[in-house]
Amino acid sequence: MYDYLEGKLVIRKPTYVVLDVNGVGYNITIPISTYEKLRDSGIVRIFTYLKVSEDEMKLYGFISDRERQVFLQLVNSVNRLGPSKAIAILSNVSIDELVKAVEEGDTNFLQRIKGIGNKIAQRLVIELKGKLPYLPSVDVGGVGGRALDKMRDAVQALVSLGYERSEADEAVRRAQKECGNDGTLEDIIKKSLEYV
Repeated sequence: MYDYLEGKLVIRKPTYVVLDVNGVGYNITIPISTYEKLRDSGIVRIFTYLKVSEDEMKLYGFISDRERQVFLQLVNSVNRLGPSKAIAILSNVSIDELVKAVEEGDTNFLQRIKGIGNKIAQRLVIELKGKLPYLPSVDVGGVGGRALDKMRDAVQALVSLGYERSEADEAVRRAQKECGNDGTLEDIIKKSLEYV
């Protein structure tokens, strides 16, 4: 329903913020990772997810769309892992650490997260491998900002078409070199398909 909310940051706490959007105060549950990246005040944009259940409506918020996408994968893909546990995971490890652990099957690392036992750690690996939005793992020296976002999106597109992550990663890296930082996402995907 809400993709994001942009407004004045009224209250900033480690577990929630209150955002004033045109005179309406929205109470938004956030992970600590979002809290750490927010300014103390001013106008901010929070990417949101609205959870509606029989007895309540609750807004969850994130500093980036990538963080929200990881949250949604945790909630929607991992059996019996609700929003509260997903927020706890994002509050305890960075997205890159989580993705690396899932992709490498590192259940020992995952069990170091408070509230994550062996069974949940195994489910995280089994049900999320290859599904989490991530940054390319290859050397992308000289590539940053929007170009890096395009590379990540291109890799995700290839993975969704059925290509292996490592194969997609390498193809996108090669395509990025040819297209340059000004190449569009469509250009990078088309060129990547020549290399897979």
